[in-house]
Amino acid sequence: MEIIDAHVHTLPRGEMCGGEVDARLETVLDGLRHRGIRRAVLVPINDISWQPVDEMNDFTEAVVREHEDIVGFVDLDLSQAHYARGIQRLEEDIARRHEHGLCGIKIHPQNLGLQANDWRLLPVYRLAGELNIPVMIHCHPGSCPGTVENSHPRDIEKIVRAFHKTSFVVSHFGGILYFEYMPWLSHDNVYFESSGIITRLRRYYGDDRIQYVWEEIGYDRIFFGSDYPTDDLDAQIEAMKALVPAEHHAAVFAQNVRRFGEPFGWWAG
Repeated sequence: MEIIDAHVHTLPRGEMCGGEVDARLETVLDGLRHRGIRRAVLVPINDISWQPVDEMNDFTEAVVREHEDIVGFVDLDLSQAHYARGIQRLEEDIARRHEHGLCGIKIHPQNLGLQANDWRLLPVYRLAGELNIPVMIHCHPGSCPGTVENSHPRDIEKIVRAFHKTSFVVSHFGGILYFEYMPWLSHDNVYFESSGIITRLRRYYGDDRIQYVWEEIGYDRIFFGSDYPTDDLDAQIEAMKALVPAEHHAAVFAQNVRRFGEPFGWWAG
């Protein structure tokens, strides 16, 4: 069975989680290939205190040039958005990164220190629709340095409703705190990926409750994602195989994200 990982990390600095996780490109690619995963979506972390954004975007551009099976997302730095012409420069940088091969934008509200409906992000959502690239929004209150409230689905819901011409991917299924809110985010332009939370959701909610929520969303709107290398890839694959009915395995593990990515030029070959 083909597996496409919709949420992986590698950083030019080569480490994550305070230096505890090896995030070098060769380590991540070897880990994916060892599990038979050829295609993946590489997403940044939006944390300028840990990884400079220009360096991250330059690195991701180089990765997607050299590895046609990797899709790269744009990293953001909003620290100067409030300056004169700050939003204009932000938009120009996103457009330039898109021209250089990056095919999505990552929004991590906690690492950015704001809510998903913050005014500085509104032009980003609009521009994504104009450029025909999707936005991935982190929705999981378990990540620092931001606060629990930065991930709240009530703010994400306003955005996906207002920017209905933009496609969104909600990451981490809301974590434990917000998991049961996910059906309220299930609009026509919204999809979900499972990274870094599935094994914990099983312990907290149990399989029946998780499957009930997923049935409300629809298995055709769910992607497999791992958050690798910050989370156990093998454990997440096995958990998803156990949770997703066998008739939906091919869709959840590969077909859904492949179909989603077609309008954006992902994996064109």
